[in-house]
Amino acid sequence: MGILPRFLLGLAAGAVAVAQQPPFLFLRLVTPAGTQDLAPNHVVQVKNNERIRLQVCIRARSVADRFEQPEIQALNQAPDYFRNRPGPNIKLSIKRIVGNDRREVAFRVDSSGLGKDLAVYYVDADVDILEDRTVRQRKAEQFVEWMVSQPGGAAQSRLLQSGKGSLASYFESQYIHNPPGEYEIAATYTPTTAENWRGVLISTPCRIQAIDGGDFFDLLKEKLTEQR
Repeated sequence: MGILPRFLLGLAAGAVAVAQQPPFLFLRLVTPAGTQDLAPNHVVQVKNNERIRLQVCIRARSVADRFEQPEIQALNQAPDYFRNRPGPNIKLSIKRIVGNDRREVAFRVDSSGLGKDLAVYYVDADVDILEDRTVRQRKAEQFVEWMVSQPGGAAQSRLLQSGKGSLASYFESQYIHNPPGEYEIAATYTPTTAENWRGVLISTPCRIQAIDGGDFFDLLKEKLTEQR
């Protein structure tokens, strides 16, 4: 390798190191094999029928640095979750990549935990990208109809028939379908209290690709059938 290419590589490595000097915000993907940091130049695949399990992380300069604990608004929190604590300081943005365009998409978040590991603060954000509600509702109604049609006796059939509406609403809320395609995810940290480190942090956008792993309800039907 010549002197000039080595010089350019050195500049590039230095620029990356400067860009990643703490404090900074970054994203992790939680998988059965462990967590992996998401990089802007690497597309990670996720299944369309599973929640995308993320951690939004702040890397501080040192263990002694004081940051607000990252918190995110989530569906599985109690209605008064933020009543006696600072409000959420993490926001996610998810955009679908279509050619050269970036289109904001609707999504929902559950949060199963938060914490600190040495100089890294984190909050869990389990995300699923929302299919159109009419599609989710139709899929849920079809699943309930399938349940009604299964063997179980007249009493079970009458019970399911009488509760079809509420059952469909429940399963619509449980249906996961990240429409297959490529997405860009980024996070923003905006602290809400004065006694800790102050400043807005924005993560480098990362890419994920949702791939077709089968329909959520079709897989659920298979599991229920196997359990009989």
